[in-house]
Amino acid sequence: MKLLICFISPKKIEQVKKMLWDAGIRGVTISQAEGYGYQKVQVASIQGNDYKVQFQPRHRLEIALLDEELFSTINLLMEVLRTGRVGDGKIFVLPLEDAIRVRTGEHGESALS
Repeated sequence: MKLLICFISPKKIEQVKKMLWDAGIRGVTISQAEGYGYQKVQVASIQGNDYKVQFQPRHRLEIALLDEELFSTINLLMEVLRTGRVGDGKIFVLPLEDAIRVRTGEHGESALS
């Protein structure tokens, strides 16, 4: 099992949600996040004071997947997210040691389906 953690632009969230749903991928958690990578630093002015805006709004997706679902899910995400410009996002893949369905007590892969 794997845990996918994705940081994406808010502009793409609706496309990603639709794509994941249409692909039959369930168990997705989405939260708002802020961060920065290699984007140029923007300078904003509030009440005449300039300051650097380094944190950009992002959405964080967490998806628990079976090993055999991993590469197809990554490929689907890449199709939607890739524009070739800075800020397209990041995808991290982590090993998932266990999953537990609280309602039934199931462990492992059966808890994901």
